[in-house]
Amino acid sequence: MLGELPGLSRLELTRWLAAAPDMRVVGAAETAEELVQQCRRLRPGLIIAGEKALAALSQLSQARSVPILLYANGTPLPGMLREAARWGVYDYILPLLPREHSGAGQQRAEFWRKIRAVLPLKKPAAANPALLLAPPQGLVVLGGSTGGAAAVEYVIQGLSPGLKQAVLVAVHLPAQFTSSFVSRLQRVSPLPVQAATHETRLEAGKVLVVPGGHNMVVRPTSNGPWMGWQTEFAIETPTSFDVPSIDLLLASAARTLGRKVSGVILSGLGRDGTAGAQLVRAHGGTIIAQDEESASVFSMPKSVIQAGLASQVLPLSGIAAFINRGSTATGLGAGARHSVSQLKHG
Repeated sequence: MLGELPGLSRLELTRWLAAAPDMRVVGAAETAEELVQQCRRLRPGLIIAGEKALAALSQLSQARSVPILLYANGTPLPGMLREAARWGVYDYILPLLPREHSGAGQQRAEFWRKIRAVLPLKKPAAANPALLLAPPQGLVVLGGSTGGAAAVEYVIQGLSPGLKQAVLVAVHLPAQFTSSFVSRLQRVSPLPVQAATHETRLEAGKVLVVPGGHNMVVRPTSNGPWMGWQTEFAIETPTSFDVPSIDLLLASAARTLGRKVSGVILSGLGRDGTAGAQLVRAHGGTIIAQDEESASVFSMPKSVIQAGLASQVLPLSGIAAFINRGSTATGLGAGARHSVSQLKHG
């Protein structure tokens, strides 16, 4: 629940929280009195409240114990935090940085660390935990922009239910469309689909969608008997204004999984994905580019092909079958040379 926050910050925090599959903002209070009333009625698991609400926290703590993340205008004095801790304040965040600020990614990651300190991600129970903990054999990254959402939907519905790779989807969409995009994929996918969040583990045969308005990266994790991989909100600054950044996602995947990465560049405007594709190829991975005939907007695949980075150039109808075969970069050098000749000139 959100209480007495600046309007723009409240909207941004709501957007961040809505992107997490296990989070829901149950209410937003304009005044301290309203905050107390709503908390008694809605019984939230966490409150994010501004400094003006401090006067009501004492009254609230008498009604029920609930952890409170303080939205502070500046770094609180130690004495103030000790006093506020009696009312349930366990930590604080500072005013949100603009999205283009170099420290915005680090601030988001720190926000989620503090959220997960009291609300750990709930993971569904598995019939066979050993199978879920085992890392996937590789990672497929589907990236697109204009026309990319429909292209992703087409590819996803053709994937094999027994796919042994994890799948990450990054399409340039506003944050408010994440939920509807995930729902669209869930309706057609033979595989489970969910929105990715901070520290979501990659699993074989599971599709994770990078939330709109966020940049994500892939990092190694050792939570379990095997070394695996997980998504994290990016601290790095992307080289373009495209969000989610396909370049950033592919680059981190290449550095983390090496030759086990297959990047698929689908319909889209611009060049996002080309720099990331270069790192994927440099680390021995595979890059598939959608062909001109089937792409709504050919700019992104064309950029990859012209740079000589495409291992294969395929029609949209052939991409799922290629993924299902579990292809690797091995032996694809000739395919990469041939792919450049498939680009129409003039």
